[in-house]
Amino acid sequence: MSNIAIIKIHPGLNMALPQLSGDLNRAGHATKLYFFKEYTIEEQYLKSSFSREKTVSLKLTQEKYTHFEEEYYLLAKELREFNPDAIGLSVISLSIPEAIKTTQFLRENFDVPIAWGGVGVTLQPEIAIEHADLVCIGDGEEVIIEFADCLQNNSDWTTILGTWARTPDGEIIQNAKRPIPSLDTIAIPNWEPRSLRYITGSKVVKHKLAYQKLTEGEYQIMTQRGCPFSCSFCVESRYQEMFGKKNSLRRRSVDLVIDELVAAKESFDPRILWFWDDVFTVNPRWLREFLPKYKEKVGIPFWCYTYPTTHNLQLLMDIKEAGCTAMTMGIQSGSKRILEDVYNRPTPLDRVIEAAQEIIDAGIIGYFDLITKSSFETEADLRATFEFLVDLPQEMNYIGHGEMKSYPTYSYTNKEDAAREGNIVTSIGTVDDKTYDYYHNLYWVARNPCVDKNEKLRIGSEPAFREQPELLTQYFYAYR
Repeated sequence: MSNIAIIKIHPGLNMALPQLSGDLNRAGHATKLYFFKEYTIEEQYLKSSFSREKTVSLKLTQEKYTHFEEEYYLLAKELREFNPDAIGLSVISLSIPEAIKTTQFLRENFDVPIAWGGVGVTLQPEIAIEHADLVCIGDGEEVIIEFADCLQNNSDWTTILGTWARTPDGEIIQNAKRPIPSLDTIAIPNWEPRSLRYITGSKVVKHKLAYQKLTEGEYQIMTQRGCPFSCSFCVESRYQEMFGKKNSLRRRSVDLVIDELVAAKESFDPRILWFWDDVFTVNPRWLREFLPKYKEKVGIPFWCYTYPTTHNLQLLMDIKEAGCTAMTMGIQSGSKRILEDVYNRPTPLDRVIEAAQEIIDAGIIGYFDLITKSSFETEADLRATFEFLVDLPQEMNYIGHGEMKSYPTYSYTNKEDAAREGNIVTSIGTVDDKTYDYYHNLYWVARNPCVDKNEKLRIGSEPAFREQPELLTQYFYAYR
């Protein structure tokens, strides 16, 4: 048996660690899970390294840290109590700087192999291998079990498929890709409270309190991995490029999902379930089998994601009947040009409006995603989005926009890089912050159900509001 400690840098979506732990435990290994440091966006890293450059800045890769905050020593204390044979770090792109710092600290305090995995590592293994002994590229369940088995047997772990490894003499081995596994082979995640530690600032939260902190009394699950779409700003499009689109969309068998949820219901009594599938509504045949079993055996209210072209009213009524109380639909922009030419998301806007009305008619609380501050937006695109939001059914809830971030190696980011190099025509830098403030406030006006359409359009054409966007706040709906 190997003792494997797994650290999640910046807690957020926390499903990866319990999943890896469940698989390790089933294979006969012991685990402890450490959720480390509150999430903060590393803007310096975002600006300096999310590009086509081959290496991250010297500041990030070679800085020698001389000061570590108290939480690092609390982490070390907890790790020593477990006495791990290896330490794994789960890392997203924005957490790479913190992973570098944490790894340096761990090397100063523990003489065990350190492995990195996660989305950020999969996208930039060349950065990760500068700091880790083993780097997992893609799905990690089979990799981490094989790694733990090698440690137990004192055998060579530098040749594991789906990894890059660093030998004791510093050689970097880039192993072949691993075949995409069936999701029916993965274990039920291990959310056992005794395995959990939440460490941030001067606090170590353990056991049931850690579980409550991480879940807020809810339960997160993914029934599938992958997505049928290839939006340029989404990691799934990058995964399709790396691992192939064929068989990239995988879903667990209905009965295995039900078994997990029944176990979660019995053990944790969650108030609500969150299905984090990229598009929960993508496979009606799977849902026709799943929904009645879910209603009968689980019956907990749930939230999920949908996409404008993957549902109809009858399907949504069935989902509602099974327990869905709320869902979010990605819209991202009201500009046909942005959707088709920039986001690779060719969804007709009239279908988006129709799909939103179907959510409402099914009696489901609807939310929608919107992305703005794209490098390729012109004022005409912003105006088109405002006018679209005026027409979108008012019952769809607007909770604000997300700003576009350019993640490494995404096709959206590649398009930005090509534009800056002059290879394609672009609108980069043509919309100033004041114009964005004006349109972002107009978006809130557009979603006010107490103002009629003609008045919204009149407000949107009033020059005074362009000069003083803050005046638009008088038309914001109360929930704003």
